[in-house]
Amino acid sequence: MDLRYSIVRALNGACCAVDSLAYRPAIVRLTRGLPRWWRCELGRLSMWVDDRWETGFWTGQDAPCPPGGPCQACGRRAAWLVVGWQPEFDDGPPDPDWYLGNHPVELCGWCKLGSEPIDDEESLRRALDVAQARSIAWRWRWE
Repeated sequence: MDLRYSIVRALNGACCAVDSLAYRPAIVRLTRGLPRWWRCELGRLSMWVDDRWETGFWTGQDAPCPPGGPCQACGRRAAWLVVGWQPEFDDGPPDPDWYLGNHPVELCGWCKLGSEPIDDEESLRRALDVAQARSIAWRWRWE
């Protein structure tokens, strides 16, 4: 394996190691008062280095999901999941009646929207508030 590829992979591995501690619900809750928090900076550095060196780590078939902007529910973790229509994966425009199809939501792996129907901005806001409350609780429960 090439040294550059190993460096890119190690940066992402270090990011995942920090994520496993920093993204725990109790840690996120304790740090809510801080103006800025961990959002996969090492993963982003890994992506930048990969792009510069063209190692193919982030573009290969087995590439990990890239970190996005802040999660729309908790606002503290990096989002890497999208609920709703995604033009790069779906053919044609979304159904006009499908609210999430026209307003996709970016979430981290800890936040889940639940099973309530989301038909408008109000129901989306409620679902995001519930997802945030569940994902930063002192005690996290499997669903």
